[in-house]
Amino acid sequence: MKRKPKEKQTSFFRCTYKVTGGSYSKLYKMLKSSKLHSEGMYEQNCELTVNIPFYNCKRFEKLCSECGCEAIKAKDGDMIKAVKWALRRPALIIGLLVMILLIMYLKNIVIRFDIKNENEKIRSDIMNVLKEEGVTVGSYIPDIVLVDAERALKQRVEGISWAGITRKGNSLIIDVVENIPAEKGSYSRFPTNLVAKENATVEKIMLLDGQLKTVIGSGVSKGDIIISGIVETSKSKWVDGKEEVEKNVRYTRSMGTIEGTFERTVVFEQGFDDTVKKETGTVYNQRYLRLFSADIPLFFKSKEGSFYTDEKVSSASIGGKTLPFGIRTLTLTEYDRKPVRYTKQEAIEKANEKRAKYEKNFLSEYKIKDKKESVKSTEKCVKLEVTYTLYGNICEEAAFFIKK
Repeated sequence: MKRKPKEKQTSFFRCTYKVTGGSYSKLYKMLKSSKLHSEGMYEQNCELTVNIPFYNCKRFEKLCSECGCEAIKAKDGDMIKAVKWALRRPALIIGLLVMILLIMYLKNIVIRFDIKNENEKIRSDIMNVLKEEGVTVGSYIPDIVLVDAERALKQRVEGISWAGITRKGNSLIIDVVENIPAEKGSYSRFPTNLVAKENATVEKIMLLDGQLKTVIGSGVSKGDIIISGIVETSKSKWVDGKEEVEKNVRYTRSMGTIEGTFERTVVFEQGFDDTVKKETGTVYNQRYLRLFSADIPLFFKSKEGSFYTDEKVSSASIGGKTLPFGIRTLTLTEYDRKPVRYTKQEAIEKANEKRAKYEKNFLSEYKIKDKKESVKSTEKCVKLEVTYTLYGNICEEAAFFIKK
């Protein structure tokens, strides 16, 4: 055991304990094995003095109890004293918190605009558009969707082809590129074909641009070109009694609507042995302090397990304006997975639920003209096979390269 050291102030993060009774040697061994990070231990007049980190105080008191010792807290560290002092003055804490939040809020207010352009008309138009979008001096910067503001500038400010907005402190820097006149006669377009994405029968054609390669009532295979982006035209004339044919080719982006009927077969499988989610009845609430876009947890440990989550955010407001801080509450409803065994009929019903979800999510753009179902079962599962007869768009765009 150490001798009494020179008198010094209790460590900032530690509390001083006086321990009496019991076995000090046993306590010393348990302290070393438990790794409580004790300091300044010494014995005097059958009394043991030791400094313990504030977050290990409960564990230390329990350890002393197991050794038959009585532990009395003699002195708090400076941090503990400061916390106790602050807790006796809640108004001061609230005032400091409000002041910190106000400073953080004011740091995110637009004070000035820096427009990187010398054209007065463009500068004026930029400010007018930003005002219409709600971006003015005094606006709260994290609430500004810069991408939307940039898009508005590019669409509505005449004379610019690009706009970018960046933040520097309390300033918004607007950088724009003025239109560059295009050379006369220059024209380019990305050429594409419209090709069949199903094996189908063509029933309706609406051609907007391109060259049609099929007719209504004909069958097409997946990958066939229905509207070509290569448009060929010919012009003939007679010279000295001979016909001369002049051929021209242009490339375009094919545009149009091709609708038809096709079949699609899908198999929905459901096993007899499965696992399902079931709520346990346990519900937790986890709260966060929301400061601007940051969520600060108001709990020490996250719950472990599987949960359904429901979120609620409550924010303070002054004069109709929402302040950038509040409480975010997550309601966690616990569930676990339990094994279940279906009968054949129950498995068929589950397969039909999968079929209904598929039709809702993947066939909503088509008209279902007919469907044929068949059920097959094995030792492990049932298979519901559905053949759909569908009507709708049968084309998709496919780019091609121009051979030079």
